[in-house]
Amino acid sequence: MKILISHSYFLFFDTKEASFKKPYPPLAPLIVSGIIKKELNIDVEFSDVMFDHDEKGLVDCINRIQPDILIVYDDDFNYLTKMCLENMRTAILQVLKNVNKKGLFIVHGSDSSDQAQMYLKAGFDYVIHQNAEKTVVELLTAYKKDSESIKKINGISYLSDGKYIKNDPQKQNYPIENAVMPLWEKINIEPYRKMWKEAHGYFSLNISTSHGCPYSCNWCAKPLYGRTYTSIPAKEAANQFAYLANTLKADHVWVTDDIFALKAGWINEFAQELEQLNVKLPLRCQNRADLITDEFAKNLARAGCVELWLGAESGSQKVLDAMNKRVTIEQIKNATKHLQKYKIKVGFFLQYGYPGEEMEDIEKTFSMIKDALPDYVGVSVSYPLKDTPFYESVKAEMVEKKNWKDSGDLAIMFQGKYHPDFYRALYSYTHHYFGYVSLFKRQPIKQTIKRSIQLLKHIPGMIKYKHLMRSYT
Repeated sequence: MKILISHSYFLFFDTKEASFKKPYPPLAPLIVSGIIKKELNIDVEFSDVMFDHDEKGLVDCINRIQPDILIVYDDDFNYLTKMCLENMRTAILQVLKNVNKKGLFIVHGSDSSDQAQMYLKAGFDYVIHQNAEKTVVELLTAYKKDSESIKKINGISYLSDGKYIKNDPQKQNYPIENAVMPLWEKINIEPYRKMWKEAHGYFSLNISTSHGCPYSCNWCAKPLYGRTYTSIPAKEAANQFAYLANTLKADHVWVTDDIFALKAGWINEFAQELEQLNVKLPLRCQNRADLITDEFAKNLARAGCVELWLGAESGSQKVLDAMNKRVTIEQIKNATKHLQKYKIKVGFFLQYGYPGEEMEDIEKTFSMIKDALPDYVGVSVSYPLKDTPFYESVKAEMVEKKNWKDSGDLAIMFQGKYHPDFYRALYSYTHHYFGYVSLFKRQPIKQTIKRSIQLLKHIPGMIKYKHLMRSYT
């Protein structure tokens, strides 16, 4: 049985991300390739479209291999796939129009789950939904016996005589505790290394140590693992870090988990395992402000954490409560202090435009930035993800545009408080404001000439975008 696996994220179709020059390999399809090899003893073919400038490469690969089964398996660990970007959808559906389809075509990802009927009508035979790793194994096992028995498997949807059928959900996934190493050998790692090294002077790779998130922020979609949390053993995570460091020669690791090291005692055990292996690899991760204690921050630093991003979202408690974040502004500030105490740089994810947010709430976000002084900010606008309470509350206000074309779109797709261009100007203003207060507060008196120039560069931007914001209110 010839199996070809690919994904739908074309870096150069996302101008903003391409400009950052920080590409990460498609982790989830590499992991599912490893699961297929372990469970079914099948060595898959792999086509990585990351650096392709058009769809032709994947089309040619499919036509050349003529697989019995094609699986387009999006990277569940890349947050960009949750956004269901139109450019990627268009690209993969264009592939289907140009291939000589002979085998079974299967697709999995946030967008195909949201738009299952569209993908099926375009030519895919099955869409795999939640807990996909287990479903893939069951589907391939059924195919080897009798292709018709596939239709009885949970967690899939398909068309039967033109009618859309969606089976019951797959309630349990392939046990993450039986961790499988991603099949790194299936991709050419060198283009990733080259882009990172030339742009940033170091090479970063990605790793997943857990699935899911048990929290209930009402704008956050959980179509892939639900509101669950499972993690691989700390020893296995350390072994994977050692592989990235020693075999793949990574200089840095991005831990893709929604919440890194949530399980009690896991981070301490992980740090100990790394010490025994003599692995010292700087890592970047995500976590929640209410979980960051002094002791936890200390153990994160022991494990090599040099950068941690918090879902701060807003400096207004009113907005955080409306989001059901279950986090306070004070906790965000305290978490920042704990982390920076141990030389861990802190990033704030911020989002504007959530229903009910007024200008005074936006001003409170500026105040939080000034008071807490994170090391980085990431800014977006509230994005309605299907099957979330937030989406349900605004879907009547959404007309034609339901997804961004790429990650730099920044369109507010429901009836926001202000004009959509206000939020685009606010995006730029926030970055200039952050740059200004960051430089000023860290060097209030004895600024170097270089810092003074940097400081002055932000002032025209602040004036420009403040003016634009006013013109769109």
